[in-house]
Amino acid sequence: MPDDAPDLQRTLSELHRQLEAAGSVDPEIRELLTRLMRDIDRVLDEKAEADERRSTHESLVSRLGETARHFEETHPTLSGAVGSVIDALSRMGI
Repeated sequence: MPDDAPDLQRTLSELHRQLEAAGSVDPEIRELLTRLMRDIDRVLDEKAEADERRSTHESLVSRLGETARHFEETHPTLSGAVGSVIDALSRMGI
């Protein structure tokens, strides 16, 4: 989750609490707010998953780079092949 996600989660929880406490809220508005809060939660979950994937991709590229450097002296052909993989991943946005 993003760094400010805990603050947002607290704010959403407070909004939910206030919504529950306010018994006279128009049902349509209540439903709209409820759907919006669910959508925000879904977007935050998706963001967290995307951040995790990005971290995994960055780790993968980093490890490939280390492998290429390791092979530079002993296996230059392998080093070039690994470098090509890194370039291809970079072009894909990974």
